Amino acid sequence: MMADYDGEVVAGRAVVIEVDGSVGGYMVAWPEGDAYYIDNIGVDPNRQGAGLGRRLIEHAAAEARHLGLPALRLYTNVAMVESLAMYTYLGFVETHRGTTEKGFDVIYMRRSLIASPPPA
Repeated sequence: MMADYDGEVVAGRAVVIEVDGSVGGYMVAWPEGDAYYIDNIGVDPNRQGAGLGRRLIEHAAAEARHLGLPALRLYTNVAMVESLAMYTYLGFVETHRGTTEKGFDVIYMRRSLIASPPPA
């Protein structure tokens, strides 16, 4: 992992959830022109299933709404089937697939924050 987390903290892009005095989860995210982009999200394996990932994503959604952005955006590695299932459950839909500059096959996803009109 080559992420510059110190730089992300300084840039105001990092959010941490503290649980019992330790880091339970984190997210690196920022606003872009058409969506709030989630670059990285992680939850301590010992705390998975406690809703921390959902809380981080809902924090991103609240930030997006505050900034007037209509959606959240992210991508996940095709091999991370648990993450894909979680994102789908949380309302993300696949927009397309591709390969990163490092050669990873990924799925790009988007979650609209605009309420759909009720069926006619």
